[in-house]
Amino acid sequence: MNSKATSILIVVALVGVGLAMFSCSKKDQRGMDSSSGGIQWHSYNDGVALARTQNKKLLIDVYTDWCGWCKKMDSDVYTNENIRTLLASNFVAVKLNAESSNNVTVGTDQLDEASLARAMGVSGYPTTVFLDSGAGPITKVAGYMEAKEFATVLRFIGEDHYKNKTFDQFKSSVGAGTKN
Repeated sequence: MNSKATSILIVVALVGVGLAMFSCSKKDQRGMDSSSGGIQWHSYNDGVALARTQNKKLLIDVYTDWCGWCKKMDSDVYTNENIRTLLASNFVAVKLNAESSNNVTVGTDQLDEASLARAMGVSGYPTTVFLDSGAGPITKVAGYMEAKEFATVLRFIGEDHYKNKTFDQFKSSVGAGTKN
């Protein structure tokens, strides 16, 4: 083989490897992100079914592809070891793209992810929606949060403190003992 043909083959191989690496690091069609520190993200339908069988709450990360703060939550918060532990203990994690036309089933209704996000009252991103194991609403939290504050929210909801005290009461009771 001549050197020109060898050079072309090398360039083609390098482009192929680069494209493969790029596609592995991007989100798949359901919004699952390999950069989220080992969190097992689920689609809405799978997450609801799993939450029922495991008797865990749902954490729904409502995001858009263009949202910089959503990407920061993925890279800085969801990769935090304490966050991963709290999520695994008490929640089934769901990614929901607020601009997606992928269909989901809510009760007996079929709607797309964008319509579901609107039905949950989401208008800014990221928004974290918390549901009980039967997919009933608990609360939603709009905006980006640092890992330490997010861990406090996860404990407040995951450990059922929300049932008998306000978030401010809970925060004052845990004080400086909250891990990040």
